[in-house]
Amino acid sequence: MFVVLLNVVVAAIVVGIALLLTLIAIVLIIVSLVRAHNAKKKNKKTAKVGLWIGIAMLVIPWIFTAWFLMQVKISDEKNHRLDVSRERFALALTDSDRSDLYDLMAEDVIDSEDITEEELDSFMDACNITNDSEMDIERYSDFSYSPDYNHLRQYSTEQNGRRQTCFQYHMYDINDDGGELYITGVDGDPEGEEYVGIYLIRYTQGDEVTSIGIDPPSEH
Repeated sequence: MFVVLLNVVVAAIVVGIALLLTLIAIVLIIVSLVRAHNAKKKNKKTAKVGLWIGIAMLVIPWIFTAWFLMQVKISDEKNHRLDVSRERFALALTDSDRSDLYDLMAEDVIDSEDITEEELDSFMDACNITNDSEMDIERYSDFSYSPDYNHLRQYSTEQNGRRQTCFQYHMYDINDDGGELYITGVDGDPEGEEYVGIYLIRYTQGDEVTSIGIDPPSEH
């Protein structure tokens, strides 16, 4: 079962609708004020219906949007959701200081495998992912970089006896020499944040395959 980060999609739709209504509200308010101004010149009175409708359209959608975004935040915190994005991974992977990447590893994996920050650093040095320019971040996070593209996908599983939302991130053509990097893990588990994070990083160069971590919950 694929999960398409419903909260993010719906939030974008809600904000988009609020922006559209805001533009309409501004137009209504301006038209109403212009009509009222012209009517005043002619010593006439107007009901200013457009003004009040415009104000309502300006205020109510954003109150609802603020409430909705707060509910999304509460839901993410309740389910220990990890902010999964290609950009975040790209920045963590290409940073010379691997502490951010280490923080993205699931505590459950680190403890069970006794993975240290130094071991992760050595592994990533062997992968030799470059960060010579801002273009490297773009190429490692942009869908349109290589013929194979970079994939970020989500799915859900109940393999561990509890519902988890998981992610897979695949980077191709590392350093322009055909290397591939595969990252997978859990981005949401209501049972505890120790289960959330990267479970496995695997680097492939030709026939050579090296990895760190353990196999994550499989797709279900």
